[in-house]
Amino acid sequence: MNITTQKPLITLCMIVRNEADTLARCLRSIQGAADEIIVVDTGSTDSTCSIARSFGARIIRFPWKGNFAAARNAGLDAARGTWILVLDADEELDPGSINELLVCAKHLEYEAFFVRIHNHQGTDRNSQTLTVNPILRMFKNNKDYRFNGIVHEQIAAGIVQATPNAAMHMSPVIVHHYGYAEGVVQKKDKISRNLELLKTQLERSPEDAFNQFNLAVEYMRLGDYGQALKHIRTSLDCVDPNTSYIHLLYKYELRCLAVTGNIPGALEACDRGISHFPDYPDLHHLKGALLLQVSAFIEAKAALSRALAIGASPPLYHTEAGIGTYHTHTLMGQVCQQIGQETEALACFTRAAQLHPEPWPVIVRLVRLLKCTGRGQGIYGWMSEHLPAILAEQRRKLARLLVMDGCYAAAAEVLESGAAQDEGEDELGAAAREVSEPDGGSTHNEGGLNSAVIGAGESKPNTHGAVVKDLVEYELDDHDTGAQEVNELLHPAGKDRSSAAWLKQLQRVDAASAVQLEFSDIKTLLEHPVIAGADARPAAAEAGAAAVQPWICLADKALAALATSSVFSPAAAAVRLALPLPRLAD
Repeated sequence: MNITTQKPLITLCMIVRNEADTLARCLRSIQGAADEIIVVDTGSTDSTCSIARSFGARIIRFPWKGNFAAARNAGLDAARGTWILVLDADEELDPGSINELLVCAKHLEYEAFFVRIHNHQGTDRNSQTLTVNPILRMFKNNKDYRFNGIVHEQIAAGIVQATPNAAMHMSPVIVHHYGYAEGVVQKKDKISRNLELLKTQLERSPEDAFNQFNLAVEYMRLGDYGQALKHIRTSLDCVDPNTSYIHLLYKYELRCLAVTGNIPGALEACDRGISHFPDYPDLHHLKGALLLQVSAFIEAKAALSRALAIGASPPLYHTEAGIGTYHTHTLMGQVCQQIGQETEALACFTRAAQLHPEPWPVIVRLVRLLKCTGRGQGIYGWMSEHLPAILAEQRRKLARLLVMDGCYAAAAEVLESGAAQDEGEDELGAAAREVSEPDGGSTHNEGGLNSAVIGAGESKPNTHGAVVKDLVEYELDDHDTGAQEVNELLHPAGKDRSSAAWLKQLQRVDAASAVQLEFSDIKTLLEHPVIAGADARPAAAEAGAAAVQPWICLADKALAALATSSVFSPAAAAVRLALPLPRLAD
């Protein structure tokens, strides 16, 4: 959208210091939206200023005085645009929000616009969003509108003071923020800096509710929840009931109480918050989580049902991504599982996996529940119907999960289905195509199954291709097998065992009883390259879990047998569900 004006329509105002790593990304994101760029530099010693100039920015040198509002206001004094847009160097405007921003700028009946800040786990916008926070970031260029506060500076109070009836609007504009990604906070030592500035400001205004709130947030980041709780309660005592962040005070109060072990107090704080903000799904979700923790399952289900009925948080509330949607569905699935509502639990886990941007922790729960409720043979069909993208894009990872959780026949079915797909669809298909046109070399690895799995002796390295090639050339038989044949398959004595035989072994292990299996049998399956990757050694962080996984699978086999007894069935089923869930390395 092109809007012609006699002066800049939107002026981007920033304050920076040594932001060479991120500034260019921010400035690229506002091209086409901002007509003027004002960058207040508080003492950069890197290439920050030259980067800003390359985007046509006007640089204002402003020696740091320990006051963020003063630096912000220096930029406002120089701005010529009708509107002021405020961004930080570790942020970027969403590409889809440029036109939205220009549409907002045409609505002169408003004094200011809120945008939705997406705080990311990583340092790019494809990383998971952890929280979404509505913040006032665009407002009219008015000499009476100035920031207040030496840290966590705010403009809203200044606007309301100058224009008591100021109309403000929640826009659909999205800004991505990476400043609290792992390692960034520590690198810049933001917490120590903020605490020092906030304490200085609190000495001047000890009853300032916003300062008390911000101190609480910093102490929570430090893990000092007792100190945070003191500041939260002081802020609640002082805060104006119409303050925009009061919903967060209740949310953080109950979290501090819960972390320090005061569950009754946390539930009471939750109910007080809900009485003021009944449409805030985060409070209902957290209430459900607390009630689940104390095994009040029926009450927990009611609270989570309310959160799901609300859905994603209304835009004026700070929220965690997934509350009211995939995180709440996951928690609801756990509650339903506890009270024996297995079909509803499966539906909840499935819906959570469909909505979740990183669904594997939910899929782990889904697979476990399908297996333990007698639906293990239908896992492939369930995934095909409800989560086809997982099969299309991450078939190998799903097969790995199934083997790790003892769903051996289902894992074989997943891998077999991959070979049957169009050869161009995925890496298994590509491998099948590659080996379907042999160049005269041997089509099977020599030696026993273990040598094929771990590369012992002089055997040919085992790859996806070998697995799928053998799968194509080696038809798996489907006749019943006795204990002698099972043991022969599990412990080959010098026989030629192809990778297709490994797939056959998956089916045989699935049919075998716990007494017919050994630790090494399960370990062999878990270490196969299709499951463990080309390098069968787990990452250091996963080594402990990998070491005990075969024992867990053997225990599950034994419990599955007990589950057929009318006497032990309920206890065995409960223990199977409670066994440690597989840990999937990235």
